[in-house]
Amino acid sequence: MVNPSALSLTPARTRTHQGEPYLKFQVTEGVQAGLIMKQVQEVLVLPTPQLTPIPNLPVGVLGLMHRRSRVLWVVDLALLLGVGVLDYSPQQYDIVIVRTGGAAIALAIRQVGGIAGVQPTHVQPLPSHAAKGLIPYSRGCILQPQEIVFLLDGEAILQAPILQGNGY
Repeated sequence: MVNPSALSLTPARTRTHQGEPYLKFQVTEGVQAGLIMKQVQEVLVLPTPQLTPIPNLPVGVLGLMHRRSRVLWVVDLALLLGVGVLDYSPQQYDIVIVRTGGAAIALAIRQVGGIAGVQPTHVQPLPSHAAKGLIPYSRGCILQPQEIVFLLDGEAILQAPILQGNGY
């Protein structure tokens, strides 16, 4: 069932009445996602020269970035989720820094959409046609009239197999 009011961009002063705040963004062309705001530390635009490529990294790990006296791994979220790949020759990357506990990672995405309120009762299970790569990293989805918004779990992303064992 499509619920057009399940996920709506709202001004900050009314957001508490609209549900839990999520950062809504485009992972890649045609794939919308959201992360609960308590797992989002920061959103920024990273000029390509500020991304340091490192040789012999797993596919999808783009390199390192420096932010607020910390060095973070930058990961192509579309590739991690199995829904495509980012353009690796842009002048800049849109980055979402996800932090849970003491761990943080920078996720490269296509475009930030804004903050949306999500009512927990509107969260649905993933549809059967969802990319298999989304399953381990999703809390569910919101069905919109023209799109599906996948609600991601930052903790699960930080535990992704490509990020384990190599100091990521």
